[in-house]
Amino acid sequence: FCIRPDDFVKEILKKYQNEFGSIIFGFLIYYISGCTVAPTGQEAIQETMNLIVTVVDSAHSLTNILKNETLIELENVCGMGKTAATALQSGASLVHDATHAVNDALIRVDDILSCRTFNPIYTTFVHDAFCVEGVDGLAWIFSSSLFISVFSMTMIMFRAALYPIKESSVAESMAL
Repeated sequence: FCIRPDDFVKEILKKYQNEFGSIIFGFLIYYISGCTVAPTGQEAIQETMNLIVTVVDSAHSLTNILKNETLIELENVCGMGKTAATALQSGASLVHDATHAVNDALIRVDDILSCRTFNPIYTTFVHDAFCVEGVDGLAWIFSSSLFISVFSMTMIMFRAALYPIKESSVAESMAL
């Protein structure tokens, strides 16, 4: 297992492929392969992300324009009263801040789903835990078990040697 753990993990994943969704399975293989194999749903996710970025950028530009306009210009261009122009500018400011929050969330999601986040977790878990720490753990289990068994047998031998041997006479054994 420790010579090529990635191959064994891929085989296990392929065996239980039906238990995962196709996109999840594709991303698991992607992270295990060191991000060399493109996952099956990556194109659709990338298109969706690009569309969201386009919408957020457009909303940001529009709200930035509305936020930076004066109330008099908004009243004249849009044909509304001062109260409506103030409400529009406040709403634009709120949407502007929301676009920043959405953009930050997209950046964080991209960071979380990136290969540099998941591949080290997988590598640490599989390579280090099974192949390095697991071998050390098995050595400790073996040495502890050997230590316990040797001293248990010694204890049993000393207990039997502790008591003097009683020789029973022939008459006592016949009486039974």
